[in-house]
Amino acid sequence: MENNKILAIGGGKGGVGKSFVASNLGILLAQSGSKVILADLDLGGANLHTWLGVNNPSKSLSDFISRETLNISKLLVSTNIPGLSLISGAKDGVEIANLKYTQKRRFLSALRNMDADYIVIDLGAGTSYNTVDFFLLADIQLMVVIPEPTSIENAYRFIKNSFFRQVFHNSKKFGLKSVVTPILRIDNPYNITTPKTLIDYFNKLGGSKTVFIEEQLQIFMPKIILNQVRTEKDKLVGLAMKDACSKYFNINMTFLGYISEDESVWKSVLNRKPLAVASPDSVPMQQLKTICSDILLKETELTSKNNLLSKLAQ
Repeated sequence: MENNKILAIGGGKGGVGKSFVASNLGILLAQSGSKVILADLDLGGANLHTWLGVNNPSKSLSDFISRETLNISKLLVSTNIPGLSLISGAKDGVEIANLKYTQKRRFLSALRNMDADYIVIDLGAGTSYNTVDFFLLADIQLMVVIPEPTSIENAYRFIKNSFFRQVFHNSKKFGLKSVVTPILRIDNPYNITTPKTLIDYFNKLGGSKTVFIEEQLQIFMPKIILNQVRTEKDKLVGLAMKDACSKYFNINMTFLGYISEDESVWKSVLNRKPLAVASPDSVPMQQLKTICSDILLKETELTSKNNLLSKLAQ
């Protein structure tokens, strides 16, 4: 089904609530009448089935990667939520720790051909190539951050590595791989250490290089969700990160909103019952519903804009 949308939930650091956001966002989309698949790509630490109250599935992503199961639809596990299915994560993170880029694209291509309106991917922690590549291959890229220094620092690192990785992959299409490869080395002689210095360097080169880097900025559109907010000061972190990315990275981020810390969340985990089902009227769920609505609205606006541009170009 070529028209489905893939949403990736990343963020760099473990324990920030990626699985909470992924599972409940998937449920909200399903409850709105959409057909949704949740894919657990936390390689080596897959536990999305636990969040959904589903027993450990017999088949997982490992079976598709190893080609023991060629039809990805065979991995689908039913849930108690109408319209929502699950693809369980890898049983053993070691066996797929170093996926080739072609394998990742094969998996994403298989997802795009599935019968679903939305596919929500729950990514693992860190900034490994696996995590970053799956994040970049998605249509909608969501970053979950909590208002703590370590999470914020990891989020900036995740943004930087993701942008650099995108530039590297897309440079091949533009015939600029030989230009980009030495620039992105840690010990590069150009003192390029941030997206801003990379952007400035390409703009100085001018011509096709400037066109290339401007295009990369246009298509790099991660969105921030601030989770586990406790205080009024915490609420300011999301917009502060957006401003910092603009000032120090030259990257425009979207801040979608925040989700308050609430005991209903950890209670839902203990009870193996998603918050969207256990406490649909709780404060965190009301906040996530607003965020979900904003995501869908922005995507509708973007689709309408792209369709208009396509017609004007004809």
